[in-house]
Amino acid sequence: MIWQHGVKQFPIWLLISLVWLAACSNATAPATSPVAIANTPAVSATPSVTPTQTAVPTATNTPTPTITPSPTPTPTPTALPMLISNNLRSQQTAAPVPNGSAACGFVDLFDFPIDPPDAANVGRGGDDFGVFRDRFGKYHAGEDWGGPGNRPNLGTPVYSIGHGLVTYAQPLGWGRDKGVVIVAHTFVNGRTILSFYGHLDPDSVVLTPGDCVARGDLVGAIGQPRGFPHLHFEVRTQAPYQTLTGYWPEDPRTQGWLWPSQEVWAARVAAIPGVAWARPFAERGTQFIGQLNDSDGLILEGDQLHRLNMSNGRSNLIDFGREKIDAALHQPTSQLLILAERNSNLLAAYSWPDLIQQWEIDLPLNSIPTLLPLPDGNALVVTRNGMTAVSPTGTILWSEALTSPLLDWQLTTDALYLTTDGNDGRLWRIQSGQAEIIADLGGKIAVRDDGLWLYQREGLYQITLGDTPTATLPYALAPGTLNRGDLLPLPDGTLLLAHADSADRRLLHFSADGRLLWERSDKAEISGNITLHLVNGQPYLAASNTGLLTLYRFEQNENRLSVVFEGGSRTPASNEMWLTAVASTSLSTSSTTQLLINVGGGPLALFNPVSGNQ
Repeated sequence: MIWQHGVKQFPIWLLISLVWLAACSNATAPATSPVAIANTPAVSATPSVTPTQTAVPTATNTPTPTITPSPTPTPTPTALPMLISNNLRSQQTAAPVPNGSAACGFVDLFDFPIDPPDAANVGRGGDDFGVFRDRFGKYHAGEDWGGPGNRPNLGTPVYSIGHGLVTYAQPLGWGRDKGVVIVAHTFVNGRTILSFYGHLDPDSVVLTPGDCVARGDLVGAIGQPRGFPHLHFEVRTQAPYQTLTGYWPEDPRTQGWLWPSQEVWAARVAAIPGVAWARPFAERGTQFIGQLNDSDGLILEGDQLHRLNMSNGRSNLIDFGREKIDAALHQPTSQLLILAERNSNLLAAYSWPDLIQQWEIDLPLNSIPTLLPLPDGNALVVTRNGMTAVSPTGTILWSEALTSPLLDWQLTTDALYLTTDGNDGRLWRIQSGQAEIIADLGGKIAVRDDGLWLYQREGLYQITLGDTPTATLPYALAPGTLNRGDLLPLPDGTLLLAHADSADRRLLHFSADGRLLWERSDKAEISGNITLHLVNGQPYLAASNTGLLTLYRFEQNENRLSVVFEGGSRTPASNEMWLTAVASTSLSTSSTTQLLINVGGGPLALFNPVSGNQ
């Protein structure tokens, strides 16, 4: 079963914005989202007759069991620090080695042109590619970058983003708008792209065409164009010897320009050991719907459903003729693909894989729904204030009211367990066509041999299942925030728990009966929201914070975390960082899994930890 968590998240002075208008500002509506890698022709769905909806009585709740607290150990006042190592960059970087197909060496990875490698102290840069500017009546073909911190932009050093060959360098390449340098970068697979640096101080342009530059070499300094000093930064695939104008009358992506910051991050992610592929940008609202087989998955992006080629990251639209798809579910038991449209209050089902419409029903949707599979082949539609079970024939079976939103869920062979959030959170069990509350507790859940673990804001609970479920509290925690923590059952029956409160952030290890075995503090190194993952028996910790997603491998024998993946975005999409396990397509061992990683607002990548850092 696939279980994924969302990992969550972020002004500019008006005076600065107004001054920037004189050169490369005056932004209005943004351009549409960048196009994904080479889509193949769309598949068309064929509609069929809609069945009649049948009303069925509502399910009945069973009595809620009493929660019996257990004696709890006293938390250790000071936990030993967790050891954290990060040699990821050293595994990615390599000196340029000239050869026949790349005179200045191949690209190893890209850094940002100002304040490299991460531009961590630069506030302006990365968010205005492709916007329409009224002053010019055209679209911005690059990004405008300022200097780091509170320092003046004028004179800020500008660096080459990667190893490459200088194809153009002129102190007054843009006339009154000053100097321009263009560098060609060649990848090992033969692909070549160009980085473009405009508005440079003429005296700083000392490179000449034919020079080789390495990643991080100085290409110039920000000069004084007609407007406010800034760097105009482009990445493109055409015109290695021409400056052009920095604007284009149509969407620049259609004419060979690429989103610069997205390309930088995609190249950095693609260079990580174990990454099979990385797409430069995933649309807002991207969701992984499920894996169809070793080579194909389903992904919802740009309000439409796509078939994702797991071997190369390319996707092709599945055309249902619908303006917007808000949620989707592939129900493997009934082999149905179920789609939800919130604005039209519709739920529709298509047979898979022939995509013939089977039914369509009206269903009030007061929020974007979550569609969940039920073990008996039915589907559950969960909204902000209710959940409804629907049969494979489109019949509404029952409905239940919810007093708080869905928080987490786990599917077993005979039941679906879900929790709701808030002070009145509940733990529900849906089994044999009946929904029942089995504990007055919300939290994150995990399956154990004889029941469930439940990680609540103030403690770790064990839920014993049966006709009368019971909840016991083996360990109390200082109150924390659930999205900053997570729980993970390990193959030996023990449990790994990440918890953050106002004083500390810890990783705790519990025995199968809930006894604390050890704890380590990682407050000094890790921040943001946390999820835990088990891949091929190995635990991993993912931390998401301010546009950056970092994946750590947990070395249990050494109590150490090692960085194995890092991806980010200059335009982070709040609450859209996630990881999910998928079957391997590149290894012969069928039990091997990989991670599909979405860096919200940045790359989508397939990562194989087995062939990564060890």
